[in-house]
Amino acid sequence: MKRHLPLLVLLTGCTATPVVTTASSTPSETTTVATTSPRIDTPRKLTSDPCQLLTAADFDGPLNGPPQPYPAIPRSCLFQVGPGTEKDLMVLVAFAGAYARPDKSVEMLVGDGHSAATSCATTPDGMECTTLVAVNATESLKVVARLLNGNADQVASIVQGYAKDAFERLPVTS
Repeated sequence: MKRHLPLLVLLTGCTATPVVTTASSTPSETTTVATTSPRIDTPRKLTSDPCQLLTAADFDGPLNGPPQPYPAIPRSCLFQVGPGTEKDLMVLVAFAGAYARPDKSVEMLVGDGHSAATSCATTPDGMECTTLVAVNATESLKVVARLLNGNADQVASIVQGYAKDAFERLPVTS
């Protein structure tokens, strides 16, 4: 009998009358949970040509020639705003892999609720800011703006505007 006692206890627990619970009448508390996954409310898909995501009308000044693929970065397009000098605003639109928030970046939401992050750095060619936007689970949109005599706030504002414009032209995944 002693060797069947654990089995008997286990079986007794299984045959006990179930306990019925009712929902509490007190309101539940909201809990905020930090997550590392990007927010992607309406998945989109990248187009075949990044040069189609911005138009001349998006820029405050005239483009110096038509936008061109940037050879050093696959799936990218370079826009040059200005008369063709080193003081021109340079804007690069590129397609990237899955969204991963860069260190020391400011995170925000773009469009209909997609995670985006902007970071800036001083380079020998001026202030350069990058905005990365989550497009879907495996792809992101990257927009980089560089301005020779710009400051971080100014260039960050510029790049965020172009990232928003480009993102809004991406087709919604059906």
